[in-house]
Amino acid sequence: MLVTCLLLERKVVLIKNQIGDIALIMQALISLMNPFTWHFTIITYLTAEMVEFLEAPVPFLIGVSTKTWEMIGSVKEFPDDIIIFDLETQQLKKIAASVVDIPELPKPFGEELLNEFREITNRKERRL
Repeated sequence: MLVTCLLLERKVVLIKNQIGDIALIMQALISLMNPFTWHFTIITYLTAEMVEFLEAPVPFLIGVSTKTWEMIGSVKEFPDDIIIFDLETQQLKKIAASVVDIPELPKPFGEELLNEFREITNRKERRL
């Protein structure tokens, strides 16, 4: 779903406890878009002072620590077109109307891609 969101040029926020991992995950997501490229804003670590960036009228990919997100999320409400994904729980934090509009990957190539993702993930889990 995250790759599809990026291909559709959506606003995506990734939340994770270990902020150092977010940059790697962002780079992996952008690499998965190949042969397409991401020409929009990427912020690997959004601080509380930079919260206004979430109101940008352009697509973005932004990383936020769980601690910072809890702090700013309790004080501010965000636009509905932002897709907020918690990498720790692997769940959407906020389901907006824009999330419902995200189509599935085209068949059969989408299914092949998902199977490859699962296979890579399973290999990584076995090594750990």
